[in-house]
Amino acid sequence: MAVKTAKGSTLDTPITRGIDHLAFATDDMPVTMEFYTRVLKMQLVHVRRVPYERDRGQPPFDNLRHYFFSMGNDSLLAFFEFPKGLERQNRDLPGGMQHVAFHVANDRFEAMIEHIRSCDVDVIGPLSLGGRFWSAYLFDPNGIRLELTTIREAGEPSAVSSVLQTEAEARAELETLFNDPDEVARWLAAMPLIEPPDNT
Repeated sequence: MAVKTAKGSTLDTPITRGIDHLAFATDDMPVTMEFYTRVLKMQLVHVRRVPYERDRGQPPFDNLRHYFFSMGNDSLLAFFEFPKGLERQNRDLPGGMQHVAFHVANDRFEAMIEHIRSCDVDVIGPLSLGGRFWSAYLFDPNGIRLELTTIREAGEPSAVSSVLQTEAEARAELETLFNDPDEVARWLAAMPLIEPPDNT
């Protein structure tokens, strides 16, 4: 369904369909397997070894385990098993992945959080992020920060439509980034913008 914007255009469909897979590193595949299947209830769907080949951007180790989990909606989460003893990534530096957010249907959100807690995993939240957005946070055994998020609104809107803003909301933020009004206008023209709510 097309989303009308304040400018009368529609929300474009990107060429990409969404996430095929995210690939992370672990140094303990059995612990990672246990966490993602037992705690997050994902399904292990593919296991293999990957030979190292130069100039493909692969991890610089030969014959690594590369295991895949279904995270729902035809998307995969993958892990390479690196040798033990390597330095850990800093998720709070540029170039690092700060966290991964998994969407959970509103009617299953609280039960999922309780299940995770029953597995002796610390959960922060659920917390209101303002309006209809709610999230809970936890860490996997590799130190990866995870978020469970839901939208508390009838009809379970899509992730994209749930984050659309009015022109005034987007303009206020973009003006903190760009001093040039033409640059602000250029980005506003490229964004899908919704009409402000009618409070009459």
